[in-house]
Amino acid sequence: METKENKKLGVWMDQSHAFLISCENHQASLLEEVESPVESMVRYPGETDSKIRVGSTHAASNNEIKTNHIHQEQVKRYFSLLEDKLAGYDEILLSGPGVLKTQFLKQISSNKAFSKVKVHTVDADKMTSNQLLAFVKNHFS
Repeated sequence: METKENKKLGVWMDQSHAFLISCENHQASLLEEVESPVESMVRYPGETDSKIRVGSTHAASNNEIKTNHIHQEQVKRYFSLLEDKLAGYDEILLSGPGVLKTQFLKQISSNKAFSKVKVHTVDADKMTSNQLLAFVKNHFS
């Protein structure tokens, strides 16, 4: 009786993009690079610096709330895009620098569609494509 091998996917992600690596029959292959909609340092045409006049001096304005809201909406869009790509896998490896992978893990953990999926997280710096393929293959071996 043959046993069905789990569909395994490695995801290396950061704020700018994610690499999706499939691992089947102990072979890893790059499926896709997903560009992130998250923008850093957005400057709109005609935008001036964020200082306000206080008496005879200039002080920083509090545009932080607006900027943070825009950033959070972009991250939500990025996570939604990745969730669509991860559907149908039995085991997922999330890797990358920073805390974005942990935030994404929290997001998919609350999604019922991923309730039976094994998800692992590993810190990993930027790698070449060959290093990335070897990293995913070694993890699932």
